[in-house]
Amino acid sequence: MRDTRPVKKTFPINAFLEGRRALVAGGGRVGLRKVELLLDSGAAVNLVCPDCVPELIALAREGRIVRQARVFSDDDVRGCALVFACTDDKRVNRRVLDAAKAAGVPCCCADGNWPDGDFVTPAIIRAEDVLIAVSTSGKSCRRSRLIKDNLRKHLDSIQSSDLLVLGTSHEYLDAEQRAPYHLDAEERETLGAMFRQIWGVHEFFILNTCNRVEVVAAVSEDASTCGIMRRLLKFDRLDPARYYMKHGFEAFAHLCMVTAGMDSQLPGEFHVASQMKEAVDDAAGHGWAGPVIRELCDAALHVSKDIRHEVEPLLDIEELEDLGVRYVAEHLPGLTECRALVIGTGVIGQGIVAALLTRGCERISWAYYRNAPALSAEGAQKIDTLQLDEIGRVLPEADAVISAVDAREPVLDLLRHKRLLNPGGTVMVDLGLPRNIDPALADCGANVRLAALDALKRWYRAANSTLDKVLEVCDNILKGHRDIYERMRRSIQGDTDNGEEN
Repeated sequence: MRDTRPVKKTFPINAFLEGRRALVAGGGRVGLRKVELLLDSGAAVNLVCPDCVPELIALAREGRIVRQARVFSDDDVRGCALVFACTDDKRVNRRVLDAAKAAGVPCCCADGNWPDGDFVTPAIIRAEDVLIAVSTSGKSCRRSRLIKDNLRKHLDSIQSSDLLVLGTSHEYLDAEQRAPYHLDAEERETLGAMFRQIWGVHEFFILNTCNRVEVVAAVSEDASTCGIMRRLLKFDRLDPARYYMKHGFEAFAHLCMVTAGMDSQLPGEFHVASQMKEAVDDAAGHGWAGPVIRELCDAALHVSKDIRHEVEPLLDIEELEDLGVRYVAEHLPGLTECRALVIGTGVIGQGIVAALLTRGCERISWAYYRNAPALSAEGAQKIDTLQLDEIGRVLPEADAVISAVDAREPVLDLLRHKRLLNPGGTVMVDLGLPRNIDPALADCGANVRLAALDALKRWYRAANSTLDKVLEVCDNILKGHRDIYERMRRSIQGDTDNGEEN
């Protein structure tokens, strides 16, 4: 059957009715709903009806409305800001509408006369200071109610929302144990698309580094505790002691510590700040993150700068690539005369090469996967480049191997490369996750010293015994910035501060 109901274009406004007189003609259930809406707005409600439902009788008895127990009179509309025609008689409602028009008072008819009225009341949700109105321009009241009911659930979830960080890191799992939870780009995109479908997950980003994989999100209480996010991350396979779930200020403090490099394998390592920015940009590009996550990122970066300013004098801070080269130099005397093989041309790979050159190493082989690194004329005299599948030809001369590539399988493995290793011995540093260098090479009898991320962490901490003092300083800084978190929490829960809500 063809839908012949009229569609009227409308203009949405929120009327200021506090203390102003409004008339409701009709004492049934429809009239009750209009009276309740008017009372919520602070209007002075006059009710005209011979009979009415018990709830309206109670409101009149309590003095919250003024009731005239009689039929409508044209004079009833005088002095009113709004009029509602809600009787069960279409002719009476038409009379109310005509009287209101004659008096220049906006009127709403709650029956078939509504297209001739001045306004309609949309489906409304009111929660404290939040008011949401839904209208289909008169086409489908049922659709408006359905949308309203779903928005009510969403609004309730927003009002219980807070920050959540759910993840695991080097503090909970070693490199081999973390590897199955590491996410490549395609897996992150798939996981993010699934998170987006969870009711109550408002905004989020996925931070995936060699040290950790975690989801940082603005979520409702139900969404954070129902277990769906844990299951999608496959954390339901882990003992609860092997991952972390942090809420509220604890989640904010955690992110600040991570961004400051204080929760890295190497305290003070700062690459994670740029990694977080890239993760937020990626999330925004996919539609997962918006202003709340942007504000969170900016706040964490602000606090992390304060942390680093205070703790840098206390720590012998090393970036990951610097520490890898420092480890090689300590275990390989005469680095300036040695042949070093660097695998990977990303940010860390570039840093490794720069650190080697700074220490005077001028015999560097630099392996790349697809795109050869650009070298200056001076750099080309000290560095030769080769593709990843050609590393076998330089391994026999390599005294040191430092690898940092994003690869699912080791680029150096026991079966293919043991017989090619330098017979004089090789110092290897594996900065990749998953592992770039097969751990079995350390025990293959080929005089290999191999340090992966966990071993570097232990070595570094043994050389720096000031971490307790550093953590105390960090804790005091975080407490001093709790107001930043509180502002964000209010923002997540939908607080507004001006009248232009667009």
